[in-house]
Amino acid sequence: MAKGTKQSPQIQSSFPNIKDWHAIVVIVVSVVIFFRDILLQKAFMWEDFLYQYFPWRYFAATSLANGELPLWNPYTFNGMPFQADIPTATFYIPNLLLTLFVKSNKLHFYWVEFFIIIHFILAGVSMYYLLKSFKLEKAISLFGSIVFMLSGFMVTHTIHPQIIHHIAWLPLIFLLFKKNLDKKSLLNTILGGLTLGHSILAGFPQLSLYIFLLLFFYFLFEFVILSKVSGIKESVKIILPSAGVIFIAIAITAIQIIPTIELTPLSNRAEITYEKSQEGTFHPQQIITLLIPKFFGEQSAQVSNYWGQGQYWQYWETNFYIGIAGLLFAVFAFSIIHKNKLVLFFSIVFLFSILYALGDYFILHNFFFHNIPGFHLFRNPGRMSLLFTFSAAILSGFGLNEIIKSSNLPDNQAGKKLLTKISLITIVVGGAVWGVVQLGLFQEHPNAQYLQEIRNIAHTQSNIMLAFAAVIAIVIFIFSRFKISTFIFIALILLIQFIDMYNFGFNFNNGKVSPTEYYKRTERLTSFLKTEGEKEYFRINSRQGGNMLLDRNQGMVDKLFLMEGYTPLGLQRAFTIGSSWEKICDLHNVKYRIQIDEERQSMGLTQSTTYLPRAWFVYNYKVISEDEKIKEFMSRPDFDPSQVVVLEEEIKLPPAQNRSWDSWKAKIISYKLNSISLDVSTPDDGVLVLSEIFYPGWKAYVDGVEQNILRANWNLRAIKVKKGQYKIEIRFEPNPLYNGAIISFATIGLCAIGIVYSLRKKNNKI
Repeated sequence: MAKGTKQSPQIQSSFPNIKDWHAIVVIVVSVVIFFRDILLQKAFMWEDFLYQYFPWRYFAATSLANGELPLWNPYTFNGMPFQADIPTATFYIPNLLLTLFVKSNKLHFYWVEFFIIIHFILAGVSMYYLLKSFKLEKAISLFGSIVFMLSGFMVTHTIHPQIIHHIAWLPLIFLLFKKNLDKKSLLNTILGGLTLGHSILAGFPQLSLYIFLLLFFYFLFEFVILSKVSGIKESVKIILPSAGVIFIAIAITAIQIIPTIELTPLSNRAEITYEKSQEGTFHPQQIITLLIPKFFGEQSAQVSNYWGQGQYWQYWETNFYIGIAGLLFAVFAFSIIHKNKLVLFFSIVFLFSILYALGDYFILHNFFFHNIPGFHLFRNPGRMSLLFTFSAAILSGFGLNEIIKSSNLPDNQAGKKLLTKISLITIVVGGAVWGVVQLGLFQEHPNAQYLQEIRNIAHTQSNIMLAFAAVIAIVIFIFSRFKISTFIFIALILLIQFIDMYNFGFNFNNGKVSPTEYYKRTERLTSFLKTEGEKEYFRINSRQGGNMLLDRNQGMVDKLFLMEGYTPLGLQRAFTIGSSWEKICDLHNVKYRIQIDEERQSMGLTQSTTYLPRAWFVYNYKVISEDEKIKEFMSRPDFDPSQVVVLEEEIKLPPAQNRSWDSWKAKIISYKLNSISLDVSTPDDGVLVLSEIFYPGWKAYVDGVEQNILRANWNLRAIKVKKGQYKIEIRFEPNPLYNGAIISFATIGLCAIGIVYSLRKKNNKI
């Protein structure tokens, strides 16, 4: 025992004596270097950031700056809920802060990109403190934080900021959850619940589900361990703290979750088939990408040569790369499973995530899809790489820690031999994989013309892998044999890890076109449409197949009413029914429509002369309650929506004949996101039809008296109006939002009281 006591200080002193702020500076500098081109505006984020995320943030921030909470979005898919669409992340606090950067009713894209990059720093710092809480040295914790922060999962999902915003909080969530189980205090329960809940508001429910799964696994793991060590009575004590974190998280997100629950069954994601859920599966062949991430090519802002399984986006949806050093140390950590319960737990998560990501190539995804609630709603099993990346980053810290301890034990020849073996195994495995690639055993493609390109990609990437493996092996060997300081060793390993990930992902997000330039390409067209829009309200059909005049979500940027859109939760009834596309466009108030000239290979807009106004009266109606019969009736060539409206419930309106087109009036006097005001007059009882999407929560007030809104013509709104003149106000007042807000704010209030109580109680003890 005395001998062990003497050794402890020697082992402790072998680690570099760095301070927390040193580690944070390294994290910040690493992120700045990695994203320097974007920070200096020499490059710009691309793909979904450009097409989907930036329009969302632009629309939300400018709306809030104008004093409007963006509950409804009238500019895409003929109109749809905005706040209820959870990926829009309306109430995520950093997104709300973007409102402060709106100038002249515009939000510059730089601030959106800047906030995303800040989340990489958050991910690194929170992982650093998580690893520190595991009693790992600060330098080791710094290494693990770099592995996580610049992992393939994080870097390639920068184009999906909801993922980055969500996952940046994961280490802190786990830290607070673990601390809560260890200390079982009200304060830890509240802080854990608030952090988890806020991350859910970032807007990626699939990853929220995976995080809940991780926390449940850890709870179960601790429950079993405690039961064996201290008995069932002790293990039962962690149930309430665990449940408290989850309950608070769900309660504070009620303002988002309840509206989303209402939207989901009405959306295209109401359910997906098992076959659809297989999209984004991690193919067994892709195991090689753990060592050679670009073996199957890549799909980035600057390179497009992906030739692996699935479509181009498979490249980022199945990216498990954490660097050669990160993977080596994570795997080495398996050797201490028997003496460290945390290593055991994260090793289980490590293996589980790979096996789940294999989709139908293993049983886990099938089991979870059919038996565990929530998993049937999502595709892309490869996204389980999140839990792989998280667990591997933690294991890499434990593995590196064990390597250093083995080398620095006094007179430990066995430790030095172990490190020599590790360096040899590293170079042998790397060389073996390199040899297999050079022999072409993994290279195949049905199209022979691409075969040489594929070989070149594979050979080049395998050479890079071997180079990194060789350098790591040499550094470990020198460390074990020539007694270089631990400080230099860790510094070299950190540098190698950074260079590896820099080589892998530096250019992935460096697009050449800024959002400003992208949406200015059609400036002449949008200026014309805006000018026309000052005269009347109308929609635009700007897409036909793969041909687009305006980007799908451009309506949110330029305030144009488009039929098109881009969101995972688009409404099932985004379009009405008609005997032709032209008649569908007429019903949706589409004045300008895309026209393709196949011979000249050009496209432009043509003006319709048959489109219906945004609001009109009809005096004949037909009640049909069955969906198929509605489709059948509205698909008839003789169906004239200007004269008759299809309703789904009886309104007891006496039929009228031969009403003059000019004898009624329906003028829109105010059109805002969440409300429409009209002056109307009708010579007889009739039905006011609005070319606006029917959705629960819209309420009509006729001269201040609430009137029922009917679903008309499959997906439009209608109001029964008696003879006379009226001012009609149509407002979006969704009860799920209000109910959710009450729950969320009540929970926040109770949490605030709980925090104050806990702190005062703690101070009184002091």
